[in-house]
This record gives sequence, structure tokens and C-alpha cells, in this order.
Amino acid sequence: MMDSVRPRTEELIAEKLDLERLLAAGGGNTFRVADLGCSIGPNTFHNVEHIVQQVRQKYNHMSSAPEFQVFFNDQVNNDFNALFRSLPPERDYFAAGVPGSFHTRVFPNSSLHLAYSASSAHWLSRVPPEVVDRGSPAWNRGMIHYGSAPKPVEDAYRAQFRKDMGGFLRARSEELVSGGMLVLVFPGLPDGMLHSETQAGSVIYCVNLSILDLVRQGVLEEDQLDNFNLPIYFPHPWEMRELVEENQCFSCIELEVVSPESTWLQQGGVGLRGWAVAMRAGMEELFARHFGGEEILDRIFDGASQKIAERAEVIMNTKCKELPLLYVALQRK
Repeated sequence: MMDSVRPRTEELIAEKLDLERLLAAGGGNTFRVADLGCSIGPNTFHNVEHIVQQVRQKYNHMSSAPEFQVFFNDQVNNDFNALFRSLPPERDYFAAGVPGSFHTRVFPNSSLHLAYSASSAHWLSRVPPEVVDRGSPAWNRGMIHYGSAPKPVEDAYRAQFRKDMGGFLRARSEELVSGGMLVLVFPGLPDGMLHSETQAGSVIYCVNLSILDLVRQGVLEEDQLDNFNLPIYFPHPWEMRELVEENQCFSCIELEVVSPESTWLQQGGVGLRGWAVAMRAGMEELFARHFGGEEILDRIFDGASQKIAERAEVIMNTKCKELPLLYVALQRK
């Protein structure tokens, strides 16, 4: 998925990165990169190595080439031991782990030259409290996401995203040196498109239907469903533009929707059922923590695969067959 945006990052580094200025601002001869929301790899290493390679290539003429320090950041429950065990042995950068939520400060003031985040910025710091509040107009009864829910539910998700991304941008504006770069790549939606109009939204709905079936069968309690919501939000470009403008600390170099190159989900029923597999792989811990162990997960996602197969023709005719990427490139003023 990240392959589709790598040429953009190469161009960004080639045209906008002023290494001499950045090193002078940060002091010393070390170029510091942060990977925000790194998880445990190996994709994170490919992304980081690509950035380091591009910076090194641009400035290979310097008499004293800079050294590189890469900070891998994620939540405190991330398996950093697994991450470190899989570090490339021949890497040409120094590595360190930094636990903590990227929605707040995790680095010293003016200590970073480039911050990068891939497939992470759409995760919220928490489920919007209104959607699990029975007394709220935004109570998301019987649903696990906002995609097919009433407007107050989507509004609650949007408000939580604005709060979280606002904190994210404030933190990075303090951590980056003047002229430093912030690059975000994460799922988003074209302006004017609803999440329910994407295949991703349809697949989440099928998972929801599978859980509903288990509630009706008495396998799960209704409260278990009502108290579970996915803490992810897929913003539109206009939402990100508003937040960048409100922050006032960044110049916007690029902010647009990019279609991923992958087409494996467009291969009919088999490819669509792969959505359920992919969703389980990415969110298994979240579902397991709330609903129970392996047996329940098997029933939820096996049921979701069946729902997807039954609705394949409808899902294949949604407006957006691949969830687009939102590519955001900002420069610290």
C-alpha cells in the first residue's frame, strides 16, 4: 500500500528538505527521524529505510555525512521486544523505542527533523464516549462503527478525531525543528464520499451483522455489542485542511487523496472475503479483548466472510472499491 506514495515522499525530500538548515537548527550532525505508530514491522523498517536512503542520497556530497537516529514510537502495549528482534542487522541508522501516545508529546522540544506515520493516524485515542452512552442522541446501539449509523454518531466520531488530530499536530509542532517535515499516510475519504459507500465500510457492516447474529443466538450478550465501537475514523481532505489551518504552525506542501495501487480486493468474492481476514489480522487484539477468545473470533469472522459472500455483488458496486489513502506533507514554519 505504501508503494503508491513513495515517489511523493522522494520528491518531497528532494525538493523541500534543507539538511544544512535542519542540522543547524537541531544542533550537531545527526538527522533524527520518528516513525509514529510503528507497530512491530516489517513494513515499518521498509518505510524508514526508504526515508534514510533518500536523505542520504540527496546529501552524499557533504564532506561530513550526517548520522541517522530513528525513533520507533507506539503505544506502551506495543511489543517493542518483537520489534527490536526483527531490526535489520545491516541498518545504517541508530534505533531507539519511544513508548507513548502520539496524540501528545513524546519527544523533547525541537528535537526531530522528520516525523513520519503510515497507516496509524486514523486511530483515535479512545472511542467517543457519546456512542456508548445510552442517554446520548449519539448512542450507537447495535452498531460497531459510524459508517452505517445515524448522523449524531458520525458527528461524535468527527469531534473525537478533531480533538485527537489537533493534539497530534500541536505535539509535532513543538517537537519538530523549524523547517522540519511531517508526513502522514493513512486511510481517508474523498470529499463528498460517505464511509458507507466504500468496500471497507461494507465489510465492517458485514462484521457487524455477524456479531448481531451471535447476539440473536444467545452466544453474545446485547450489552457486549452495544459497548463495542471501533476507534477509527477516516477523514476527508477538508477536515485535515481545517485542522492544519487552525494549528498555524505548518505550511501545507501536499494534502490529497491517493488511490492505492493494490487491486487484490477487486477480484470478486474471494478477494472480498480477504477483507475479513485483513480486518481480523489488524484488529484481532481489539475484538479478542472485548468479546473473548479464539473460538468467538472464529465465529465472528467466519460469519462475516459468509455475509460478504452473500452481498458480494452489492459490495463490488460500491463507489470506492479500495479505501483511498490521505497523503499529508507539512513543513514546520
